[in-house]
Amino acid sequence: MEKLIITSRRLQIAVIVLIILMPCAVVLNVVSGAWAELLDMPQGIPLDETQISGMGLLAVLLLGAIKPAVYMIAFFFLYKLLSLYCKGAIFTTENVAAIRKIGWAVALIDIAGMVQIVITGPILTFYAISSGYIAVRLEVGYLIIGLFIVLIAYVMEMGRELKEKDSLVI
Repeated sequence: MEKLIITSRRLQIAVIVLIILMPCAVVLNVVSGAWAELLDMPQGIPLDETQISGMGLLAVLLLGAIKPAVYMIAFFFLYKLLSLYCKGAIFTTENVAAIRKIGWAVALIDIAGMVQIVITGPILTFYAISSGYIAVRLEVGYLIIGLFIVLIAYVMEMGRELKEKDSLVI
């Protein structure tokens, strides 16, 4: 049990670092003018960087922050799960709920990325930052992993219930 607690504390530090690095990565893209990378735009779409100011800049920043925000949410739920492990709580209802939240947050990464790609073109066109375009990209890697984590949470819940029923039998 002690090894789990120590490892969980170390992983919590790593998760905090990752949570801090997410906005730093967005800021680095903004400072370096890597707008296409920030927005995950298709190659070959020209940007008029002179139009990225005022409300256009705010729109670009909000668009670029969609996916990192979802990563931060997933890391937050992971941090909460690691906190439970630090307290020695392993097979509890709270653990199952935390694992389920992590799974949904990981699945949401791909969904947020797809939404970001779809709405980026019209919003950039509205602010005259790029010529009119619409892009759609299907991403399912994180979606599959996230749904698998949700499935694991359901299996853990069933195991926890079986253990609870078994402990009541004399």
